[in-house]
Amino acid sequence: LALPPNGGAPCHQYEVYGACVADAGCVWDESALRCADTPCLLHCGQMDCDADEDNKCAWNGAENTCYTTPPTGGACEEQKTETGCLALEDPECEWSRDDEVCTEKLCTTTSKDECTADSQCEWFEEEGAAVCTPKRCTAPTEGECVADKRCEWEGGVCKVTECGRWPTEQLCSRDGNCYYDALSEPAACVPKRESCGDVVDKCACHEKEECFWLGSKAKCVESQYGACPTLDLVVLFDGSGSMVKKFGHHEHGFYALMATLREWVGTLPLSGEKAGVEPAVDSEKIRVAFVQYSGTYDGKKAQVTPMGIGAGGRLSGDKDELLADLDWHTANHMAKQTYIQEGLGMSSDILATSPADGRRRAVYIISDGKLDDANRIGAELDDLHATKPEVFGIVVRRFAQHTEED
Repeated sequence: LALPPNGGAPCHQYEVYGACVADAGCVWDESALRCADTPCLLHCGQMDCDADEDNKCAWNGAENTCYTTPPTGGACEEQKTETGCLALEDPECEWSRDDEVCTEKLCTTTSKDECTADSQCEWFEEEGAAVCTPKRCTAPTEGECVADKRCEWEGGVCKVTECGRWPTEQLCSRDGNCYYDALSEPAACVPKRESCGDVVDKCACHEKEECFWLGSKAKCVESQYGACPTLDLVVLFDGSGSMVKKFGHHEHGFYALMATLREWVGTLPLSGEKAGVEPAVDSEKIRVAFVQYSGTYDGKKAQVTPMGIGAGGRLSGDKDELLADLDWHTANHMAKQTYIQEGLGMSSDILATSPADGRRRAVYIISDGKLDDANRIGAELDDLHATKPEVFGIVVRRFAQHTEED
């Protein structure tokens, strides 16, 4: 293993880009998102060392060793891929899909004075949140203005839209009329799309590619749910500490997951029954329950909403109850280790209340990494399978490509 000239740590022990490239014996592997020995160390003579331009090698005569030439640009500018760019945490970087370059993120200070002193930044303070953000909607022309989804042209001036005023994904997700489009450039809080269930006219339903007119029920439904059976579904999702990291263009993985589930609930053909109400037979509709898993070895390892809030940890076909559940989970992120044992038990208990009337049962298990108690969940899995659900595993990754973090 390579040791730096000052006798520091082996390369694999450097967890961040800056510490890695400060060591001439190490390089940052963008594909694996880890620090590794530089290939330059394999050159034992100056001639071979200096000839290796691909790895940017340079001979150190004082130590008779071939090292990597230190990067000349900033940490962000050195990143040549979107994954490598978004993985950096110090400094924070952002990737431009249009230009395919990585640049340092602006306006990351938490100080109001520092923020307002920077001509590129503005201070946002509302709804109990305070954040420094790049100035928005300053374009001088209508074309440049409306190209940014956060902006609208009104009276010859570029202005921030109702949804665009929310500068972060978390604040955006609190507004029931908006959703966060992380794939737009720049990322933007935009008006929520009309769901198929909101369309009451048959012709208008047919005009929407994603919608399907269900003749037997005389209503518009999402095409992907048009043939759904009567279903009770438990979503068992990862609330571990690793979910606080940046996931792709999302600043906070857990908040992004909660926002995604909120939008998903809005598209489901829900049964309409509140939690605790006897469900209709063969309704071709869905009821849902949410369970968050995480925790510590000797503490609580899973949770559902308390009784009196939302569905109270029960199956519900009521949209408002389910959204209240997700609001509560967003505010009560466990952010501990990845323990699922108790979560599986809670899921079994919830499905045990599902009537034996021919309806289907399912469990979605969402995780971003390895389970810390995978060798202790045998009994809980047996109990879950006894309720006869279909079980689906959903992996959320931090980046578009698979890395050692996943």
